[in-house]
Amino acid sequence: MEHTLAEVTLKSGEAMTVVKVVAPAPDWRDRILPFLQHKGDPWLWQMGTAFDEGLGDATMNFFEGVLDDGTIIGNITTAESHDRPIGLLQHVFTPEAQRRKGICSHLMQALCDDFRARDGRVMYLHTGHDSAPYHIYESFGFVGYEDTGSMALTLDESFRSDYFWPAETTVHDTDWVDWVPLEALSETVSGWQMRNFYLGKYGFSGFEADYIRLRKDMASGNVQQFKVLRTEAGAVPGYAMLGRCGHWPGKPFALDAFVHPHFYGDTAKLIDAIELPEDETVLAFADSSSCPKLDALSARGFAQLGAVPGLLASPKSSPLDLIIACRPGA
Repeated sequence: MEHTLAEVTLKSGEAMTVVKVVAPAPDWRDRILPFLQHKGDPWLWQMGTAFDEGLGDATMNFFEGVLDDGTIIGNITTAESHDRPIGLLQHVFTPEAQRRKGICSHLMQALCDDFRARDGRVMYLHTGHDSAPYHIYESFGFVGYEDTGSMALTLDESFRSDYFWPAETTVHDTDWVDWVPLEALSETVSGWQMRNFYLGKYGFSGFEADYIRLRKDMASGNVQQFKVLRTEAGAVPGYAMLGRCGHWPGKPFALDAFVHPHFYGDTAKLIDAIELPEDETVLAFADSSSCPKLDALSARGFAQLGAVPGLLASPKSSPLDLIIACRPGA
């Protein structure tokens, strides 16, 4: 499906049409993917999936700058979830020969106008802190978090207080609709600092590229389970996963879990949903502040093997200990 959003004149005097392509859109696959070939895998795999099949209850939009002869000269992509969407802005690209014509600014303006018109709540992106793109995004209302390069355009000022308001949850196998909600969860500042050993995630971070990696690793069998907590509104306040760690010979399993502070009471429900192999050792890692996680692991048969004092930094307290736990195989 495609929509013409704007007809604009570039600084070069050329006419450009801004087209919004909503996946699935097989007819656009061989026009857009070659234009974004530099992204490589796993991004091309993910976008190819979107073009061919769509992303289930999630949406992927491609905002294209197109000349009168059909040539694509600019792209911005968004992934979105929910009826009042939250989104991830990705793949901003203009070829070197087409730059300094105002292409990116026209695409960004059309994208932001479209997102506002659909009552969008928040749009996330990641870029280099204090870089030229960073300041372009600032001009469109995106605000960065400290020096991380993570930015957000917040159109609903109540979003950060309301989205993770305590609510009933159920456990599900993950699907594409969780991608952007997992980004919102990962950008939670408070809470456990040891968040995911498999992905090397500690404290505030994004989840944009990590989710693509996990989907590929699920397809290959390296990640065998990925469960999420979902509220009725579709927020994802927690996840747990079982994957093989390539850090050591034998690739032992590791159980990772992270839960938003407002949903600590659901930690055991989430961890209990992971089926543990009876005949193999499973490792788990936590920080010394994550009592609900440590309790849930203990109930599943994990014993604490030891702690590394003060290894993990915390933004609001003294350094935390890294706890190492193990559930031996039969």
